[in-house]
Amino acid sequence: MLKPKKITLAYFSGTGCTKEVCLCFAQQLVKKGLESKTISLENHDPGNLKPPDLLVIFSPVYAFRLASITEKWVKGLPKSSRTMVVIVPVSGGGDISPNTACTIFCRRMLKKKGYHLIYEKMIVMPSNFGTNAGDEINHQLIRILPEKTKVMIEDILNGEHHFLMAKPQDRFLAMLGKGEHLGARFFGASIHPSSQCTHCGKCSQKCPTRNIKMDQGIPKFGFRCILCLRCIYSCPVHVLKPKILTSAVLKDGFHVQKYKKQESDDMSLKQTEFHLKGAWKGVSDYLQ
Repeated sequence: MLKPKKITLAYFSGTGCTKEVCLCFAQQLVKKGLESKTISLENHDPGNLKPPDLLVIFSPVYAFRLASITEKWVKGLPKSSRTMVVIVPVSGGGDISPNTACTIFCRRMLKKKGYHLIYEKMIVMPSNFGTNAGDEINHQLIRILPEKTKVMIEDILNGEHHFLMAKPQDRFLAMLGKGEHLGARFFGASIHPSSQCTHCGKCSQKCPTRNIKMDQGIPKFGFRCILCLRCIYSCPVHVLKPKILTSAVLKDGFHVQKYKKQESDDMSLKQTEFHLKGAWKGVSDYLQ
């Protein structure tokens, strides 16, 4: 059984889901008698990391890959020949195509630097992009999170190995995903506030890449967007709109905390299967 003395949990979270996964993982470690250090990638210089015994990386999946801010952080890590690594991708669709190759770039970089990847498994959280599976399913995803992280930790400590099985077509899509990371910059540059903007500056303060500058009280968007959607969903008056890829933004907004606070009625298995057919098969498989 593994008994890592120094555990570092490193996460990037655009709108809160990945942070919730990381915090839940930390809570489950405490129940196992293990302490960990948690760091946010957007505020951390990877070159200053003192390689721990176990490094767990949490990242949302954007454009068939891990978030570009995560990949950049991994690229900047110091070399280490003794650190074990776990990668936890977080998506709204599950471990199905086109997400199966999302960790390839980070896996290659970690190997080059001498790290030992021992485990990777996807966690499914409510989707904040384009569409989601509905409130009932989102509540189920939140409720099942502690059990999912508990099982992962038990697997890791027991020396079990689990890796995403990348499909050939997804490897190709992951390569294209680098272009999508670049395309995100144009999405960000297209965002503009309506005349109802209150000039509060919260979007500028919260942007993980400092892509938003306030110009005489008006937010101006540059070309460093990573498509995390934090600015749009956290705007207190909901006045930020993109000019391109408008369907990416949920009409009713996105706030993961509401799924934690609210309680939903229990659904039968038949109802769950009905709601999760087709594009939501990965979510259905995850909930079984």
